Amino acid sequence: MSVKILSNLGESALEYQVEYEYNKGDNDILTVTAPESLSGVRLTISGDTPGGFTLQYADAVLDFQMDGPAGMTPADAIAALFSDLAEGEPTETAAETLDGVRAVSLKYETMDKSPALAKTVWLRASDCAPVCAELYQDGEKKLSLFFQEYTEQKEV
Repeated sequence: MSVKILSNLGESALEYQVEYEYNKGDNDILTVTAPESLSGVRLTISGDTPGGFTLQYADAVLDFQMDGPAGMTPADAIAALFSDLAEGEPTETAAETLDGVRAVSLKYETMDKSPALAKTVWLRASDCAPVCAELYQDGEKKLSLFFQEYTEQKEV
């Protein structure tokens, strides 16, 4: 899928365009396509938690741990969101219309932890494809995700 990410992580607001490939039973792959200065940076997301990933650019590979809560950075937000969808239980659900598209909104919250995290994701009602998502930390919006293209690969 193609995803536009708007990030407001404190000192600066940034916009990214990424291609995200979900692989059931294998590593997920996120490739940055914009801005041009980061185009080609590739993240391989693996393990049982969204924070397990390696960064690759050309032949260089870097393993690192992220600062801040897992699932709240442009690098791991999509993987964490999919983890919530697959394994989490939403605290709220609602039927809505977004730009003429019938959608279902699902809200996930971890208010009992510090920092308090909240995520709302909108899924197209007809096929449950993601439309957009908003991620909040301590009540402040940190990320907005816009899923622009979504294709499902059938297993053979």
